[in-house]
Amino acid sequence: MSLALESVIAKVNGIFATYDSAGTASSLVGEDWKAGKVYEAWVLSVVLDRLEQVEGLHVMLVGGTKVHLKSSPGPINTNYPHFRVARAGGPHYNVWTDVEFATLSYAMSGKTGKPSQAHRHELDIVVVKDGVSGHPGHDEVVLGIECKNTGFEKVMARAALGVRRELSFLQQDRPTAFRSWPRLTVPADPPSVLLVYSTDASVEGYNDAGCKFGVDFRYEPMP
Repeated sequence: MSLALESVIAKVNGIFATYDSAGTASSLVGEDWKAGKVYEAWVLSVVLDRLEQVEGLHVMLVGGTKVHLKSSPGPINTNYPHFRVARAGGPHYNVWTDVEFATLSYAMSGKTGKPSQAHRHELDIVVVKDGVSGHPGHDEVVLGIECKNTGFEKVMARAALGVRRELSFLQQDRPTAFRSWPRLTVPADPPSVLLVYSTDASVEGYNDAGCKFGVDFRYEPMP
């Protein structure tokens, strides 16, 4: 591992520790994590900071029996630590990593039980209401985030638009669960927010097209 990556892991773990009121957090980002997963953790730290400083939510680390944050795709697994965000007098939300949601097409199919591979799509970071478990339904996703620690290619923008389609229908602007950040309204029903972060500044070139469908493309370099 490069010294630069070790430095980022230490920085991110230090940020996460500030949300641990119990003072029991270990290293939430593993020392053996590759750069792509470390970038997801860095974006998570940025998102939590925005939700706290801009949106005014209280952020708290919720522990599990595992040492690290979840880092492989699948359903919500409460054995892993995650973050809880809440506004006084408002609903609580949980922030998870590497969760597959059950798609809009799955809901339209009328099928029940575990969704098949074709009916599950992974989000690097997902925010859902407190109490949601398993594979969240497309209508249970409040905020979904994709992270790309690589040169940003057009195929990635197309993939994000595909995820948007499996989260909601295109609709006139509707209010999101947020008061200011990351979006007050979104042209989608259900009105989930979808963000795509990349270390490549060219990602922002897709914003003009993406925002018409409720996808925000954002440049966020590694620290």
